[in-house]
Amino acid sequence: MSPSPTTSEVEGEGATPPAFHIMLKPRGSVCNINCAYCYFLSKEKLYPGSRFRMTDAQLEEFTRQYIEAQRVPEMSFGWQGGEPTLMGLDFFRTAVGFQNEHRRPGTRILNALQTNGVTLNDEWCRFFRENRFLVGISLDGPPEVHDAYRIDKAGRPTFDRVMAGVELLKK
Repeated sequence: MSPSPTTSEVEGEGATPPAFHIMLKPRGSVCNINCAYCYFLSKEKLYPGSRFRMTDAQLEEFTRQYIEAQRVPEMSFGWQGGEPTLMGLDFFRTAVGFQNEHRRPGTRILNALQTNGVTLNDEWCRFFRENRFLVGISLDGPPEVHDAYRIDKAGRPTFDRVMAGVELLKK
């Protein structure tokens, strides 16, 4: 029995895959909490003077290119950080608008967002529901474990605020 052909054998050497996934970090390493184990927060120091903010022009160009490069009927935008909600709700409204503008007919676009949940409110949750976002919440376990590592910039625990965000999402 011969082995299955590789993608490059089927599609030709150097061919692009039919689909791929990229995680977007529109705010870079910027976060509103200060996790003890986070290696990413110190990255801010590498780029002095940076706003650490994806512009609308960059967002549109990325969206257009990402959609054009996919050769499947369904694709996903994965939003991570730092803390992606620090971009603000208007940024994500714009992102969904660009997705709809550049979407090919018959294409389904999904969005997934990983958040610490601290900034969530009713307006965020309505937006997520209306736009069918998959939302992941970063939680390190029960309060004594979570709060030992996931504190805010003032050194205060975040468990109760994260759980308030979870309750808003459930509502």
